[in-house]
Formats: sequence, C-alpha cells, structure tokens
Amino acid sequence: MRGRGLLQVAIFILSFILTYLLHVYLIGCNSLIKNCILFNPYIFLLSFVLLVVAVFEILSQIKKLKDQLGFIYLSTLVLKLVLFVILFQSYFFDDLTEIEINKGHFLVPVFLGLACEVYFLSQLLKRME
Repeated sequence: MRGRGLLQVAIFILSFILTYLLHVYLIGCNSLIKNCILFNPYIFLLSFVLLVVAVFEILSQIKKLKDQLGFIYLSTLVLKLVLFVILFQSYFFDDLTEIEINKGHFLVPVFLGLACEVYFLSQLLKRME
C-alpha cells in the first residue's frame, strides 16, 4: 500500500512538472521558468494536492470517517478554490500584472489538481471496500 501511494505521488509530481513545462512553452513565456507568472499557481496547487493525499491517507485509517470522506473532500475542494482566489487575486482582479496572460490559463493547473485528487480518492475508496 505504501509503495503504491508513493508511486501515485511521484506520478502527480511528474504530471504537474510536465504540464507546467508544456504550458509555459505553449504560452511563450520567455523568462526563466521559475519567473513565469504560472509558477506560483502550479506550486500552490501541487502542494495542496499532496496535502490532500496525505490527509486522506491518514483519515482513511479512521473507521468512523469512512462514510464521510466524500463530504470532507467537498469541503477541501471549496477551501482550495477560496484559498486559490485569495492568494492569486491580483492575477484575476488587478490589471497591474507585468505579463498579459489570459485568465483561462489558470484553469489548467486547477483542473489538473482536481483530476489528481479525484483519481487518488477513487483508488482510496476502492481499497477501503
């Protein structure tokens, strides 16, 4: 079980890195990779996905919470979106960003993180049956 979890975490990290590099290349961000405007949102969402994976791996060990994991996940999803908008509100609501970028580009890491979380939780719930 532990080896499978580590493999999933490695796949999530690799998918975020590859998607980020492809995304930066496609939008033509010519600055250093770390200085691209999308770097911080990708890092935040990857960190949040890894946190969700760790927390739900721990919560799955508690028998009383087995039936509540889906509801707990919905609350973490709302928390993630609220934190994302709060932390990156200048990208969405200010016109002062150095680089003009379509705000839709921020949805790519959001949906990637969502896909990783849902895949992990579906595998976790199958294991718990």
